[in-house]
Amino acid sequence: MGIHCEYARLAADDFDKARTDLTWALEHIDELAGEWVQMDLPAKEARYFSIGTVWGPLHTVLLVHGGMPVDPVQGGVELAPTGGIKPARYLGPEEVEKAAAFLVGTSFEALAPLADAAHVCDEDVCPDPTEHAAETDPKRLAEAYGELTAFYGAAAEAGDAVVLMLN
Repeated sequence: MGIHCEYARLAADDFDKARTDLTWALEHIDELAGEWVQMDLPAKEARYFSIGTVWGPLHTVLLVHGGMPVDPVQGGVELAPTGGIKPARYLGPEEVEKAAAFLVGTSFEALAPLADAAHVCDEDVCPDPTEHAAETDPKRLAEAYGELTAFYGAAAEAGDAVVLMLN
């Protein structure tokens, strides 16, 4: 089963409301999640998206690479507790633009050699790294990276903020 990393895109008006009305924010994010599940939209078109359990190895690869102006997997400012592993966090539109530029400008081929099967996730949220060992498969990482890049690219293009959640 494992821990999933999920993202929600919020338009400017929704982003402003989410920061002042946390109950509304969490309800709205739940609605976006339900829409995503029902419509099965590709990452570029989705307002909600999950990279599933591959977040740990992907985050590790990005950290080892360095050079990220913002962390598109676990970065951002705390928004609200969600009952998940960590509180929901957000990247504002400016940070989303920086994350998208980094992701689009960094090919997965440049990252792939940095994958380390011995270190697949951050110990503070993943006390049992063996839970994510299968996610170190290069094809699976490449697919998740491509989807994450498409999601952030679309969010940046629209001027959206992104909420990040580990559940």
